[in-house]
Amino acid sequence: MAWPYIIATALSLGWMLSPDALVRLGNGVAANRTLFLVALAFAALLTARGIALIRHPALRNNGRCSQTSLLIQGAGRLPAMSLLLASRLAIVLLLPTGLLVSAGFAFNEIFLYWFPNFGFAFLLLGLITLLHLAGERIVTAAQPIFAGLGLLCLLILCLAGLGGPASSRPVSMDIGFSFTPEVAVGALLLFLGTDYMTPSNNRDSRLPPLAALFFCLSLFLLWAMLSLQYVPYEQLLDSTIPHLLVAREILGETGRILMGCLIISTTCGAVNTLFHQASSTLAELGERNLLPGHTPNGRKKRLFVLLFALIIGALMIGGLAGHDIIETYIQASLLLWLLLFALLCFAAGRILYRNNVARAWHGFVLATLFTGLAFFMAASHHQAVVIFRFILLTLTAASGISAFWLWKQPAFEVIPPRHKHKGDTQ
Repeated sequence: MAWPYIIATALSLGWMLSPDALVRLGNGVAANRTLFLVALAFAALLTARGIALIRHPALRNNGRCSQTSLLIQGAGRLPAMSLLLASRLAIVLLLPTGLLVSAGFAFNEIFLYWFPNFGFAFLLLGLITLLHLAGERIVTAAQPIFAGLGLLCLLILCLAGLGGPASSRPVSMDIGFSFTPEVAVGALLLFLGTDYMTPSNNRDSRLPPLAALFFCLSLFLLWAMLSLQYVPYEQLLDSTIPHLLVAREILGETGRILMGCLIISTTCGAVNTLFHQASSTLAELGERNLLPGHTPNGRKKRLFVLLFALIIGALMIGGLAGHDIIETYIQASLLLWLLLFALLCFAAGRILYRNNVARAWHGFVLATLFTGLAFFMAASHHQAVVIFRFILLTLTAASGISAFWLWKQPAFEVIPPRHKHKGDTQ
């Protein structure tokens, strides 16, 4: 009975434990220092409210609920298709490109200096692809291993930090504080990934993401305090590897090895999760006649995963991962993910309002707030024009493909949907 909850929790941890999230955490606490801890707590509370809303028991249809079903019922087919395609495809193609190459560099610098970093990145990409080709049971069984190893390494480092050389000085936040609004708001991006819902029959689907959220919040707060305690914030602010700097200061070479294990395992966990989310979303859209293909088994998912792997491999070979623009594209993809969370809150609020559920208006407030914060982060970025252009082009392309398919659907439709969900025809 506990295994499905463990898998769901591990999938929710996919992005939050990733090396890129730890970099953002280290840079954020260096920029805002004590105030960033408040921003982390506030962002987690907002995310928790959104999770509770989109997983409300009143939204479950015959004991089942999925992200696609919720969006179609509450926001309509065209908005649901457009934002799902734009956000899922952008994040699954760009984030793994950066993460895999970073893991390759970490392996090269920490473990085997003679091993090609891009070679190791391709090995990890091949490993995750093979897991998905082996079937969904293997994918979900591997995710707790990836997440568990990352959590274990981070916990060891945190406990060692509490009892390490700096423990002669009480762990305090007497570091002063600073306030950079866009950095504080950016704490919200650290808790993405808890929005994804599989069509499961679990009675309490809110427990796994909420457990993952608050466990990660506790670790983030502890790691942020230790980071300021062990490394001057000026070094953390300018570093692209703040987590490695802190790990080395805590446990020396052992700390570097532990952080290297964390980087590799959580990279695998993040890529595994993103492949799972994107392929499942596209397959479900296909089963609902909202994309070409209605294969009721895992064959379609495997084809999607192969396509993802080929495109990511081409992006790595093309040198995108080594270009500074990749970070801007990843930021834009994360903002699209936040916009998807906003649309989920809107859809949930709308359905609950129709059913006269109390506090349904929370969905409209959260949707407005998340959308406003996403645009604020885009506008305050030093590459704001690039981010707005990326988001606009991605949404326009996704909307055009979705509108064309919905217009031509009667001509293309061959196999009816495997199952109908109440309200899907809106």
